Amino acid sequence: MFKKALLTLSFMAVIGMITAQSLQFEYEGTVYEEGQTIVCEYDDDMLEYNKKEIHIRNLTDEQQDVIVEKEVIEHLNGTQNYFCWGNCYIPTTIVSDPNPVAANSLSTDDLSFHFLYDEGIVGRTSVRIYAYTRSNPDERISVVFVADNVTNTTENFLGLGHAYPNPASSQVHFDLRSDNNSNINVVVYNLLGQEVKSQIVNGTQNRVNIAVDDLQPGIYFCSFQINNEVVKTEKFIVKR
Repeated sequence: MFKKALLTLSFMAVIGMITAQSLQFEYEGTVYEEGQTIVCEYDDDMLEYNKKEIHIRNLTDEQQDVIVEKEVIEHLNGTQNYFCWGNCYIPTTIVSDPNPVAANSLSTDDLSFHFLYDEGIVGRTSVRIYAYTRSNPDERISVVFVADNVTNTTENFLGLGHAYPNPASSQVHFDLRSDNNSNINVVVYNLLGQEVKSQIVNGTQNRVNIAVDDLQPGIYFCSFQINNEVVKTEKFIVKR
C-alpha cells in the first residue's frame, strides 16, 4: 500500500512539473491570457503603431534565459514590424537573444512591439509573439499584436481584436478600444444570417464577453454597431 501511494505521489509530481507554466506576460499588474490580442496604438512621436512596457514574469524558482520569437499572421505590403526585448531588433529578426529573468520575478527589461506603415498604406497587420525559456523551448506562451490604421466612418470606434479563444466552448472574448462611452450594439448571427444573440456594451469597457454555451456548434459572425452603423464584423467558431 505504501509503495502504491508513493508511486501515485511521484506520478502526480511529474504531471505537475509537466503542466506547470514557467512564464507569463503582464502589463501594469494584469496578466495576459494565452493568445490574447493586444491592439497597438499610434505614437505621434515615433510615427508608428506600438505597444510598450509589457513584462515577462519568471514563475520558476531559478533564473531563466527567456527568448522571444515572432510569427507574422497577417502581412500587409508596405509595412514592417520589429520588437524590443533586451535589445531592439531589425524587422528581419525572428528570434531574440536569450535575456535573463530572475527567479519568481518580473523581467527588468520591457517587451515592446512596433509596426511601421509606409505613406499611403492602409490596412491591418498582426504578429504573434512567443516567449519561452532556453531550457524548455517547447513550453511557450503567446500574445498577438495588431495594428489597423483603417479609418472608420464612425469616429468614436478605434479598434477591435480578434475573437479568443477561437474555437470557443463557453465564452468568446473581444478586446475593445473606443474613445468615449457610446453604447455599442453587439449582435451574433449564424451562417443563415439569423440573429441568435445580442447585447449592449459601453465604450468604456476594454473587453466584450459573450456567452456561447447555449449556441449550437458551428460558425458565427459577431457584428459591432454604433449608431445603427456596422463598424466591424468578426467570425468565430463554437465547438464542443
